[in-house]
Amino acid sequence: MTSAETPVLEADGGAGAANYTKAILNILDDLGEERGRQADSQRAILNVLEDIDAEKAQLEATQKAILNILDDFDEERTRVKEANADLQAINEAMRGFVAVAAHDLRSPLATMVGFASHLTANWATLNEEDRRNFVAAIERQSQKMSRLVDDILTLASIEGGGLNMRPEVIALREAIDRCLDAGDGDTASVSVSCSPDLVVRADPQHLGRILGNYVQNAFKYGQPPVRIEAARVGDVVEVRVLDHGPGVPAEFVPRLFAKFARADTASTRVEKGTGLGLSIVRGLAEANGGQARYEPNAPNGACFVVRLRHADRSGR
Repeated sequence: MTSAETPVLEADGGAGAANYTKAILNILDDLGEERGRQADSQRAILNVLEDIDAEKAQLEATQKAILNILDDFDEERTRVKEANADLQAINEAMRGFVAVAAHDLRSPLATMVGFASHLTANWATLNEEDRRNFVAAIERQSQKMSRLVDDILTLASIEGGGLNMRPEVIALREAIDRCLDAGDGDTASVSVSCSPDLVVRADPQHLGRILGNYVQNAFKYGQPPVRIEAARVGDVVEVRVLDHGPGVPAEFVPRLFAKFARADTASTRVEKGTGLGLSIVRGLAEANGGQARYEPNAPNGACFVVRLRHADRSGR
């Protein structure tokens, strides 16, 4: 190589180095861009994964909402089923009530019409004793009809909020004695345990109706001896009417004070009733600020309880 060629080689070597450097820089730029694209791709993948997680969460929330709706549907279906069963039971009880009420109205009415017609047609030929007996029979049947109509009207007043209330201070023992004196059948045999100083505040007619229904119930569906016990328990007075009959079947107890409710027992099949008596008792007791309930009488029989507000002679 001559001395003249040396600068040319040096010049070519410098250009090659520059090109090499430039190529390396281009490669580095390409790598940077690739890294950028990879970073963008990674961010896009992360965004997709986040969207998938959000969609999954939304799907889970939707699924949970659907399950809640299905649960609500099941609960509603159960409530509707129970309501239908209750309505069916009420309809059955209502039909039984209508049948009994129709019989209890028709039977005394037919008796009254029969005796009245006989009296009208044969008054002159009947002796005084027969006339009295016929008139007494008409009176008994009219009272029976009056009690049934009174039960229906009382229940309507209780449910309609139009119950006539005249509360006053009542000596409980006197109220019990009046109830037994006015009762039919063997009420004179009822034993009573009640202090003469025991006083309650209630409507006297309502109290008499409660006691009368309890006592009639004891004789109608229970067995003697029948006993009335009364005692003060804190701020209330508890009156208990006990008999020694078969008692109330356990499965029927929750419906005992419902309208038209009548247990299917030997005694109820023999003794017909409208199923209004205990419902009226509960309504009257609550209207006077008290409670009515049932509990078994040990070792056998029924115990019907009414709790009323205690008062002293001054009315406090």
